[in-house]
Amino acid sequence: MSNLFINRLISIEDHSNRWEDFAFQEKNYKEAYQKHNLTGLPIKPNDHFWYLRQLNNKTFLSFGSWGTKQTFADGGLITTAQSERIFTSSFWKSYSTNRCLIPVFAYFEWQMQQTGKKHKFKIEFIDKETYFAGLWGSGPNDSTWVTIITQVANEKTAEIHNYGDNKHRQPVVIRRENQDQWIDSKINEEKKIKSLITQFQPEEITTEDQDSEPTLFS
Repeated sequence: MSNLFINRLISIEDHSNRWEDFAFQEKNYKEAYQKHNLTGLPIKPNDHFWYLRQLNNKTFLSFGSWGTKQTFADGGLITTAQSERIFTSSFWKSYSTNRCLIPVFAYFEWQMQQTGKKHKFKIEFIDKETYFAGLWGSGPNDSTWVTIITQVANEKTAEIHNYGDNKHRQPVVIRRENQDQWIDSKINEEKKIKSLITQFQPEEITTEDQDSEPTLFS
């Protein structure tokens, strides 16, 4: 996926109704919610955003940065993790119980045209209660970082995400019936975790070419 998504902000009341034993510590969340709840918050790598994780049997609304710097990545920022590597990579396996959910409206992807130009596509979810799957880790001074888990793209998103080292990938969306188990850190059997990962389909999204150029037939 590209380096931009829209973080969906949810009222504390709706969070409390959705999650059992819900808790939050961010004093600025209510202010941010009032400002961004209708449009969402655009997030780029290193930006901070809100996500859900489980701590001490409570579902916490937490504040973390997108991406982590690790020595094996040559100093680059790691913003995604492939679902296929959660248990095959020693690094990601060590975070396999640190699963989280990221509320989103949409994300953006680049498509290479036959002309050699790149067009920016907005991929928006029809279900307005969509959550990306993520993994989180601890940083300095009680901070946290988050990566978004990706998988093989469906035919529609594969057509859009058609170039680059990680082409034909899309974020993992955790369906409502799997969300409580996804953030349950007591669940860590590989087969079970993989069963919670499904692929969102073309009919579940709308796409918009934001660099579409007018033609004689437009």
